[in-house]
Amino acid sequence: MKVLLLILLLLNLSACETKQTTYERNKGYGIPWEKDLNTAFKKAKIENKIIMVMATSDDCRWCEKMKKNTLSKAHVIKKLKNYILVMADKETKEETNQLPPFQHVPMIFFMTHEKETLDTLRGYFSPEDFLEYLIDFEEN
Repeated sequence: MKVLLLILLLLNLSACETKQTTYERNKGYGIPWEKDLNTAFKKAKIENKIIMVMATSDDCRWCEKMKKNTLSKAHVIKKLKNYILVMADKETKEETNQLPPFQHVPMIFFMTHEKETLDTLRGYFSPEDFLEYLIDFEEN
């Protein structure tokens, strides 16, 4: 009986999923994401860079496609080194309360260290289109 209870307990524990932070879920893809917006704002001030915040959600297939197919490309990553990068989960208020209101994801905000929004992008972009946008954004 004790063995049966132990097995049931172990099965129950293995079925539990730990909640990962947005940062932990998005490690990888070769992208140097900051852990949170406050850190990003401080770092942007020190490095005199613009912050790029990508707002996502767990059930957003276009967000995953954007990370996997666009943001992970070497030529895009090279351009993204000009920015402080942050991933924010739409469902986590601590992560999004410093952003302008939004409903749809993926949503990308370009912001100053003073929390001023310079531009926003909504939806999926191919690597070529996203890179073209970044080049135009930096020229203006």
